[in-house]
Amino acid sequence: MYVLSIIIESVGLVVGSVVLAGSLCWLAFTFAVWLHHTRWAPFLVVILLPIVPLSSLNQSEFARLSAICVLVGALFLWLFSGADRAPPHIGGE
Repeated sequence: MYVLSIIIESVGLVVGSVVLAGSLCWLAFTFAVWLHHTRWAPFLVVILLPIVPLSSLNQSEFARLSAICVLVGALFLWLFSGADRAPPHIGGE
């Protein structure tokens, strides 16, 4: 029974961290769209990350795992938030 509670707690920790990171990235992207600068979304997310180590939240497993998930989400935002740009022309005019 003890092992089952550890497994359930771990799954809840991972799922909660991913949901929190996804929500934060979505909010940053929505705010960046509102500002008409979608390329700013990953930077808005990364600006919030120094709050975790500077506060007492760095002792929490949830906060640390959420920060890692937010970094991965910021990477995806950085890679895919410029999808509205026109592709470069190859060859001719």
